[in-house]
Amino acid sequence: MKTLLIINVGQAPEQQLEKYGDFEFWAQRAISEVDINVTFLDGINNELPAYDTLLGVIIMGSLSMVTEKTDWMLRLSNNIIELTETKIPLLGICFGHQLIAQALGGIVSYNPKGLEIGTVELERLSDANSDPLFEQVPESFTAQTVHFQSVQQLPPNAVCLAKSELDNHHAFRAGTCTWGVQFHPEFTSDIMRDSVNGLKEAIADQYEHKLDQIAETEQAKQILVRFAQMCKSSIDHH
Repeated sequence: MKTLLIINVGQAPEQQLEKYGDFEFWAQRAISEVDINVTFLDGINNELPAYDTLLGVIIMGSLSMVTEKTDWMLRLSNNIIELTETKIPLLGICFGHQLIAQALGGIVSYNPKGLEIGTVELERLSDANSDPLFEQVPESFTAQTVHFQSVQQLPPNAVCLAKSELDNHHAFRAGTCTWGVQFHPEFTSDIMRDSVNGLKEAIADQYEHKLDQIAETEQAKQILVRFAQMCKSSIDHH
């Protein structure tokens, strides 16, 4: 049976791990309304299964930085290129978004505007109007974010789908069915609150304000749900 593969690329912080389980389970919960077979892979220590067993692939967030370019990141980068070429639906979240951008020729580095964290407002861009994942999102929507690095330059021929005040490349599509989202569609407001508390020192002067602004982000979550639905619909088309 073909599956939607969720790739874990590093463990959640301990306090979140105890409360919510690891990153890949957050994504599984977010798409629980979609009846699709889901499997998990530790992408740091394991090779991907045969591509013809996959309905789609999600690469999760990580506490690692893509600019480290470790052996496992380079191996996964080769998979990203092959998945994009074979048109298997691929979605990268946060670290995954950055790794896809870097693998396909974009540039990732520390964001000169600093840490972006909390429930932030995103602007949907005109290229999103005809995008299968983004066309139903309102022109302005909120999403959960926590990242020090960001995509500074998109891969050649990629289209930008959303931006925020601190990040011009919050979402992009490369080819027909490879996407990256810098924000976290899998985060609940509780998970976001924990992330803000975990980085309290880094945002000292904004801490209270960031906590007050945290809210559920259903529009952002729906992008992950639509990705799963798209992967599922590919079964019906084959």
